[in-house]
Amino acid sequence: MSAAHLVPLGGGWGLWRSFCVRAAGFPVDLLEPLADPELAALADAVAAGADDGAYRARFREAERALARALHSAATDPRIREAVAWQNPGALDTGFGTLLRRDPETVSRTGRHRKTEALVTSYLHRYAAKNDTIGFFGPLRWARIDPEQPEPVRAVHDGTAGNRTLYLEGWALAELGRALAPPLRPWLVPRLLPLLGVDGNTLRVPLADPVPLDPVQADVLRALRPGRTARQVVATVRADAGHDPDRVWAALDRLYADRRIEWTLEAAPDDLHPAATLRSVVAAVDDPAVRAPALAALDRLTSAAATVTAARGDAGAVRDALVGLGATFTDLTGAAPVREAGQLYAGRTLVFEECRQPDSIRLGQAALDTLAAPLSLLLDSARWYTAAGAALYRRALRAVFDQLANRRPGAPVPLAELWLAARGVLIDDPGPVVRPLTRALHHRWERLLAVAEPNRRVWRAAADLRTAATAAFPAGPPGWTAAAQHSPDLMIAAPDLAAIAAGDVDWVLGELHPGYHTMRYASWVECHPDPTGLARAMAADLPGGVVRIGATGSQGGSATRFSPRLLAPDDRRLVFAPDTCGHDPGHDLVVGGCDVVDRAGRLLVQRRADGACHDLLEVLADLVAANLMPHFRVLSAAPHRPRVTIDRLVVSRESWTFPAGTVDFAGDPDESRRFLRLRAWAGRHGLPRHVFVRCTGERKPVHVDLASLASVEVLCRAVRRAERTAGAAAQVTVTEMLPAPEQLWFTGSDGRRHSSELRFVAAPTAAARPASGA
Repeated sequence: MSAAHLVPLGGGWGLWRSFCVRAAGFPVDLLEPLADPELAALADAVAAGADDGAYRARFREAERALARALHSAATDPRIREAVAWQNPGALDTGFGTLLRRDPETVSRTGRHRKTEALVTSYLHRYAAKNDTIGFFGPLRWARIDPEQPEPVRAVHDGTAGNRTLYLEGWALAELGRALAPPLRPWLVPRLLPLLGVDGNTLRVPLADPVPLDPVQADVLRALRPGRTARQVVATVRADAGHDPDRVWAALDRLYADRRIEWTLEAAPDDLHPAATLRSVVAAVDDPAVRAPALAALDRLTSAAATVTAARGDAGAVRDALVGLGATFTDLTGAAPVREAGQLYAGRTLVFEECRQPDSIRLGQAALDTLAAPLSLLLDSARWYTAAGAALYRRALRAVFDQLANRRPGAPVPLAELWLAARGVLIDDPGPVVRPLTRALHHRWERLLAVAEPNRRVWRAAADLRTAATAAFPAGPPGWTAAAQHSPDLMIAAPDLAAIAAGDVDWVLGELHPGYHTMRYASWVECHPDPTGLARAMAADLPGGVVRIGATGSQGGSATRFSPRLLAPDDRRLVFAPDTCGHDPGHDLVVGGCDVVDRAGRLLVQRRADGACHDLLEVLADLVAANLMPHFRVLSAAPHRPRVTIDRLVVSRESWTFPAGTVDFAGDPDESRRFLRLRAWAGRHGLPRHVFVRCTGERKPVHVDLASLASVEVLCRAVRRAERTAGAAAQVTVTEMLPAPEQLWFTGSDGRRHSSELRFVAAPTAAARPASGA
């Protein structure tokens, strides 16, 4: 990647030349056999007053056709392998159960429909969702080439994609803890990051200082990055003259009292933690200690290698994963999954990334149709981060003042503010975020003048520019890294010829304000030029920024989502027990910092050297994560039209219903329920293909309103939301756009695939303002 990493977009914005393509691993036509448009049409006719005889006859045929289609899909080797990777147990409890029943004679009881819904859910995710997850959601890196004459070019060199298996960091952390006791003399003890040492006392947040005996105090002062316990003992003996046995006893007591971490560990963003742990163990000079630990690591990595070798065979993958889990449990005593039952949580022992060589090149003609409306959105995203930062500064000031009043004239330990502000930063950011989103929606809704009963609203970017500038005035971003925004965009066109002819619309999926969504560790490793990506990041943020040292509130996050692209001037905010390998002389360890008020500005000050950083800049990654999911042009309403600016759809048509009004979801008679669903869809003008998100669900699911099995998925989701949220449960329905016939991206077999393009936008050099810090 060249130093000129931005392609000018207009309005002072540019797009990174490199971008990601996320595409479904299976073609969308995989879902068509599950649907019966003729049955849907007959149901619609009944709703219009026709006799139901033809509908009932067709319903019996549709039941058998669906059973055959699902049976056929459940035998597909690639689908079965995808399920084996994602959830090995589902091969037996879902797919196996389905295949053990004859589709021509099976009784479609509620239990059987539940099995069908499970299988259907997997098929919909694999064929209609733009996930990046192994070979059934491969990653593609693409590029903008302004010199290219075509608007869009699909590139395929005929080679196969490469698949890489990674062991999750949390799994290696469990193994490290299990192996640690005999290895501890060779391991590095470190103070837990929320604690601090002040002479012969230990700073504990929100508690009185804890007195330390002289040996413990000397031990804590002797801790250094890379300094093993044996070296700590030698240092304390040399400097203070303490007996080694007393020093070892002090280390043991500090560990037992949870003052220090003292384990075999790798950094949260380490994609190869097994190799890191092996290098530590290999340095142990006692063969009796070294050999068993190396053997344990070998057992786990060998078991993981069997999973890699099993690729292509669903049963072999399932068995290998079961074997890996058994090996892991035998070595650690821990379960081979965490956060069981939750999606998107990095819960299994391994994950796979697949990088596909086929890709996309965008020319200037494609950007020309996108530039003006996207610039308006980016202006509003910059305003959003600035306004969000102001609200968070106010909230953090209130927490600071409350803590400062307890200790007049003294600084507030950052660890205390960290814990006291956990509510607005981690647990419940709603009180801060909701006023911001209301203001954003109010500005956009007034700007767009969206009024019922319109279903389609078109606006010209040129007509909006003056009012948009007033609604979202230019200014600095809320924090330094908020100069970058990440829009996810889709192209709605039937094929490349239509795009070349100008018969194309862009569709905004999401816009992630103040957030770089291509910095994930495994994605960066898949890029052909990771150092070029790092240079691009440094060019956008030349002064460096503060990044959180782990992506979860207590660490332990999924390795694949850990951030990369750190510049030399970047600092990490170290707060989680599992964040290791940091440099206390460069990074910000929470327990070693205070918060001070300098002329009305809250600063984080390191006690060791007095270096200061703006408080919001220090917490910016958390603030960005809280603001990002809520950036929408329009607020929720019973109905919202599709809104298009020039050729960019900025808001898809949507409907929001109280779950209780979707009353057909509880009808046990499937034939009657489908009639009621079709009547409901007709009353509201719902398209056939939609995405549905119910209260309590993190992600929307695809629903085909002409498919019995898909409707079963919908009804189960509605009932689940009512059970968990009661009268507050809602159902949000959004049109699928691009629709299946507008999915231009095709695989090597020529079949249509759902896809999205994930970009990073940043101000061009001439338009780059100073930070809002």
